[in-house]
Formats: sequence, structure tokens, C-alpha cells
Amino acid sequence: MKKFNYYQPQNLKEAYDLMDKLEGRARYIAGGTDILAGIKQEVIRPDALISLKAIEALRGIKYNGGLLLGSMTLLRDMKRDSIIARRFPVLAEAISVLANPQVRNVATVGGNLCNSAPSADCAPPLMVLEAGLILEGPGGKREVPVEDFFSGPGKNRMDAVEVLTEIKISEKADNACTAFLKSGRVTQDIAIVNAAALLVMDGKICRKCRLAVGAVAPVPLRLKKVEKIIEGEVIGPELLDRVGHKVEQEVSPITDVRSTEEYRRIMSGILVKRAIKQALGNLGGEIQNSKFGSKEAESIIISAPAGDQKIDGISNSKLRRVINFTLNGYEVSAEVESHKMLLQVLRDTFQLTGTKEGCGHGECGACTVLVDGINVDSCLYPAFEIDGKAVTTIEGLAGEGNRLHPIQEAFVENGGVQCGFCTPGMIMSAKAFLDEESDPTDQEIREGISGNLCRCTGYIQIVDSIKKAAERL
Repeated sequence: MKKFNYYQPQNLKEAYDLMDKLEGRARYIAGGTDILAGIKQEVIRPDALISLKAIEALRGIKYNGGLLLGSMTLLRDMKRDSIIARRFPVLAEAISVLANPQVRNVATVGGNLCNSAPSADCAPPLMVLEAGLILEGPGGKREVPVEDFFSGPGKNRMDAVEVLTEIKISEKADNACTAFLKSGRVTQDIAIVNAAALLVMDGKICRKCRLAVGAVAPVPLRLKKVEKIIEGEVIGPELLDRVGHKVEQEVSPITDVRSTEEYRRIMSGILVKRAIKQALGNLGGEIQNSKFGSKEAESIIISAPAGDQKIDGISNSKLRRVINFTLNGYEVSAEVESHKMLLQVLRDTFQLTGTKEGCGHGECGACTVLVDGINVDSCLYPAFEIDGKAVTTIEGLAGEGNRLHPIQEAFVENGGVQCGFCTPGMIMSAKAFLDEESDPTDQEIREGISGNLCRCTGYIQIVDSIKKAAERL
């Protein structure tokens, strides 16, 4: 992997100054789940990364008749938010099937958009919600409709120095109904096809229709010609057949390792029809929120002050830097290189080899550890970002006298361990999950460990182990 400098500005002005100084040789990084994977695969080779994680002005969820999302708002927080689940369920549905828990714990809504993948799961729901994106740079702010933001695979209409700061969504009509659907090879894979629908109904007549699809064109696609077929009409089987055929004509998919062009074209029409049917079925209702989404609106209307004030912070990256953090309950420090990930620090510096490297791209979960109690993929977590945080590895779960943690005991007793390579990461995800959910169902357990892959057990014994651990805890 190419070495790079890693900068951590404390406000937007510092970020702009750094980007201007580096003259196109740097990239902004949000959660990093896409850009770090791209660097490892040598798809991109920046000389420096400029982290936006410390800029509090970019975080927060506000509701005041509409929805205002800071671009650095975590997908995890959006998935658990009761306001989004009730009032903007199409967005909540998309986030709930986006990647896996470890990715959602660090990935951001702005990063999902700025990566500009044709398959971006957040794009179709934001398109049908007619969201506006606030782009800010040294020259000021401008607003761009999300449907006009993308210009090609991995490309968008932002200037190099600009930052996506906010996403604005107007309140939808009371008689509006929505749905999001996704087709992929496996649960956490990127979409083969995804689709979102919004309908505003007047009795049986559709007065407004918004449709969008992803992964079937060079950019996420708003289906304006298809929308016109539906508006002013009664939605029935014959109309839906026309819609499906029209969608197939409007998309321009490709054949790649995930799917053929023909399959994508057919599935795009099918998914749009299904999304319309599901939206009509949701009319007057809302998606069922999980046990995690219990916070009310008043408790989440938060926003940091504008970030143009002078704040002393870490903006000058060096190839090496000393970081201080808590590791398995002990205060430690380490001198690390700016391009290193947490996984390398744990294994190479501290010899904690229970944390394994599997895929290296945030897909298998073998490297899962806890950062401030949250399960993350350590292979995609920049070491500089650990400064001041608390890290727990599989070695840190053992109690006094090296007594196994109840989750570890349950895995041993219920056959949740076979070759053992994936087991440390699986147990760490189970720990984070059970810290928040004390009485889980089998389905909730499977969702909680969906970011961890195992080749041996078939998952049945793993689920049984976690259920047994929940009873003991």
C-alpha cells in the first residue's frame, strides 16, 4: 500500500488550507471504508489524506419541519434514529441493508455520496426525497440537487477543495408513501440493482411519483420519463407492466463480476415495480423501528457551532507520530507511521495477534475490535484516529486469572469455534451487540454479526453460542 501523510484539521478553514496547499495531491476522508479500500487495491494513490472526523460542525441530525443531516453523521446513528425511521423510512430502509454493522459504525452519509459509486445505497432514497446537498469551499456555499451531483463512476460535481457539509430534505406530504429495495449477491455486498420509490396519492390516483435506481447506469439514476407514465393515473397491473418495460429501456447497465447486463436490466424493471407495490402497501404506515431506535426528536436536534473559529488541533501530519490510547484497560503509547491501520499497530507493535487480518477491505470481520465500545474493522481504522480512545481486543475480554468471558465460554461449550480464525472478530461483534441487546432473537443475532464471515460452522452453532451468552449475561 502506498504511504501517505494523514492530516486531522479541527475546522473547515484548516481543511481548505491543507487541500489548497497540497494542490490536488490529497483526498478528503470521512469514515474511510471506501477510500482506504481503494488505496489498498491501488485504485487511487493520494500523497495525503485530510480527515474530516474532528470537525464537529459536520455532524448532527436536526428536524424542524424537514431533515438536516451533517455530512459526517454516522450511518449507525441514522439507522437508530426514530425520526428518520418514522418520517423518512425510505432512507432508514436503505441504511439498514448498507454493508454491515462494522462499516455502518464508522461510515458516513456524506462519504457514501462523495464516493460516487453508481451503486451507492443512500443515493436513490435521497433522490426520491428530492434532497439538496450543501457544498462549501473557500468561495462560499452552494446547493446542488442530489440527482445532479453525480457525473460518472467515482466522479461528482464538487470542486477539489469543496466539502459536502449538509444534506437537506423537505418534509414529505402526509399522503406520501415510500419504499427501498436492493438486490445483491449476499447480504453485505454492494447492490446489483437498488431502487427507491415515492408516491403521493389522492385516493387511487397518483398525483406525484419519484423513482430512482442504482447500479444500472454510470450514475445513480432518477427515472423521470417513467414517473410521467404514473402521475395522474390509477396504479394497476397493466400500468405496472408498462412501467417495468420503460425502466428496462431507460437504464444502461454493464456486465461485471457481480452480474450480467441482461440480468441487471430485467431486475431494474422488477425492483421498481416491487418498490411501487411496497410503497402503496406502506401508505399510512411506517417501517418498524428496531429496539435501538428509541430516541425522540428533541434529544437529537444537535449541531456544533460553525467551524471557522481558531481551535488548536492536529493539522500537521508527519510520517510518524506518537499516539496515546487505552488498550485493554492499560494506558499505552506508540510511535506509528501515518499510513498504518489500527490492525497493524495491534499485531506488530503490541503483539496482540488474536486480531486477524482476513480480507483487508472490511468485508470479513476477522479483524474486528472495539473502539470506545463500538465494533469496527481494524484493517480500515487509521492508527492516528485512535489517539485518546479506548481499544479492546479479544485478549482484553479475559477476566481475572485469565478466566474466559461468558461469550468465550459459550462459544467453547456450544461448538461456535472450529478452525478459530474468524472467532476473535465474531466474539468482539457479539460483545458489542450484547452490550446493547440483552434478549435478542435469532434474527437480531444474525443481523448483529452480519459483518463477520465464517467458513466452518454454518453459523447455527455461533447463533446458539450468542443466545447462551445472552442468558448468562
